[in-house]
Amino acid sequence: MLLKFPAALFSTIVFQSLDMAESTCDPVTRIACFKFLPNVTAEQKADRASAFLDLYAQHQDLILEGPKGGRPLNTPLELTNVKREKGWDTGFVVVFKDEEARKTFDADPGHDKLKNETDPLLEQVFVYDFVEQANLGW
Repeated sequence: MLLKFPAALFSTIVFQSLDMAESTCDPVTRIACFKFLPNVTAEQKADRASAFLDLYAQHQDLILEGPKGGRPLNTPLELTNVKREKGWDTGFVVVFKDEEARKTFDADPGHDKLKNETDPLLEQVFVYDFVEQANLGW
């Protein structure tokens, strides 16, 4: 039995599938920011930063670029009626080769160990992974 689909539906399905297939091969950028609890010392923060860098150094085969980061600058913005998060201690950007590389990194036991050692010291964390898209995805 031969099924007939409207041409518009077929092209939509094909192009959406192609878009999804391509995006799994594109580099994945991760932005990560950390706000430590008030009682965490500078030495503990430095230790955690070193632990992050060490873990990424062990997985250079998964990474295209980074990690690069540092402490936040005081960049005053005159926003109107918009809440701006403050108090972040450090942040970094890293670019994985693709989505599979990101998944492999996140599933690594060393990543779980790092989270288990770091999470009790954190008040807040922000992690944002994305694939570069035209018009910022919109």
